[in-house]
Amino acid sequence: MVDKWDPQSIVRRYRGSWAPRSFLAGLDHQALVPFLAEGTLVHFGKGDVLVREGDAYDGVFLLLSSYVKVSASRYGGGQTLLAVRFAGDVIGEMAATDGNTRCATVEVCSKEPVAAVRLDETQFERAVDTVPGGRRLLFDSVVRKLRTSTRRRVDYAKAPVRLQLARLLVEMADEHGHVPRGRSVVIGANLTQVEWGMLIGVSPRTVQRALGELKLAGLIDPGRNRMLVRDVPGLRALIGEQL
Repeated sequence: MVDKWDPQSIVRRYRGSWAPRSFLAGLDHQALVPFLAEGTLVHFGKGDVLVREGDAYDGVFLLLSSYVKVSASRYGGGQTLLAVRFAGDVIGEMAATDGNTRCATVEVCSKEPVAAVRLDETQFERAVDTVPGGRRLLFDSVVRKLRTSTRRRVDYAKAPVRLQLARLLVEMADEHGHVPRGRSVVIGANLTQVEWGMLIGVSPRTVQRALGELKLAGLIDPGRNRMLVRDVPGLRALIGEQL
């Protein structure tokens, strides 16, 4: 669905929900408004697909609210969850750098609708080239995602599952967590045990055991529609001590 919209009001409405290190949060107000104004405001509901694996590159989406899941086809059939992207993130910038086809499918899986700004290829290129800092932020976004992917591949080979999960939780808490009180951080993504396992490459039973260990240690509290990280410094210390 496409609406008439005012970029100024969109920034006022949504900016508070973007993680400080996200793509959109990296643009100051004077740069952000003209950047968004290049595109079109769109909304998606649960089950809607923003981009589909194998499709030709035709632009990007700037997530204003909610979150989406990024998945790709597995050899032999089925899908595997690669990442979760939250409000403030950009979707499709990998293809924007080389013009290749989409390497993953991005789908809305939250009950909360996704508001986004869609920019076609020309609009996005114009925005990153004319808005101060735009090209640098695009580069940083791509590098950050590639670094995370590389680190997980290394972890798969050597790290105990409990520590892989701890690192993933710290990354998500740092990048997209909300702080309701004290040392606790809420990761507002409704992921199943199967999906937590996919993100670190292990079975649902194995990740269930790791979640139980971290909960027993008082570090996390898995719940309906969210993950509560009770002690981020504790998770960080666990990773530092054993990796």
